[in-house]
Amino acid sequence: MLGQLDDSQVPRNIRTSSQGAVEKWLLNENKDMDVRLGMTASILDEIFNDPNLPGHYGTLCLQIQAALETMLNEISRS
Repeated sequence: MLGQLDDSQVPRNIRTSSQGAVEKWLLNENKDMDVRLGMTASILDEIFNDPNLPGHYGTLCLQIQAALETMLNEISRS
């Protein structure tokens, strides 16, 4: 699902932000998992509110954000 974030039909600034969230936060093993998940979900939420966001990309952002929040909830329960 994360590979779909690199969509050439999406404005470059939105693609860059989403890819940056994944690279800087989600895949950063130097940070705690809850921070990684939370920050990535937060950035995707900001991207979702961008008025230039294509509809199909917004749906993808919401799907990824929901999966991240599910994982975050599982971590916080343990």
